[in-house]
Amino acid sequence: MARGKPPSRPVREAFWLVTGGFVLLAGQTLATVVLLLRFGAAYDAHGPWTFSEQAQADSLHAGLVGAAILGAGMSMLLAGAALAVPRRSTRTRTVVGCAAVVLAGALLLGIVVGPDGAVLAGDADELAHLETLLPVWFTALTCSTVTAVIVLLGVAFARLGRDAALDYYQHHDPTATWRGFISWLNIVSRH
Repeated sequence: MARGKPPSRPVREAFWLVTGGFVLLAGQTLATVVLLLRFGAAYDAHGPWTFSEQAQADSLHAGLVGAAILGAGMSMLLAGAALAVPRRSTRTRTVVGCAAVVLAGALLLGIVVGPDGAVLAGDADELAHLETLLPVWFTALTCSTVTAVIVLLGVAFARLGRDAALDYYQHHDPTATWRGFISWLNIVSRH
């Protein structure tokens, strides 16, 4: 059975960039889920809460649920984009580009309406009390992950525009009996 040539260097680099974005986003989603699972215990341990703090805590919980759902969905989208990169099709770059645009918009929207946007503390004491539910590291993690994923996808899309990538996607052997995915070993190898 004839196989197509292994992916060119830009295609391999794009694959690893998109995969790296997936790993980062999946890690951030896992951190969100862990924080969500510990939310009830942290809420009980650091009470009593004022009426204002209780309303904000409810909004924080809803924001964490939304962030977990958004992160899981966007992680799956990134996994699909990563699987599409080595596929020998002229539509691959379109799929990766559309996924990058949808993902960037959704992640930026997720930051705007995320759980940390629910914190409207009146003073420093109230803010410190609410930070027991939503630590500062979570906001830093979310913002840095979103920035890194958007940059990685932008670089991956640029790599797919290289001449070697164009040759890989457009000028393959039409007589080959295998036109779909090539061996994953060829993707990770440097040949």
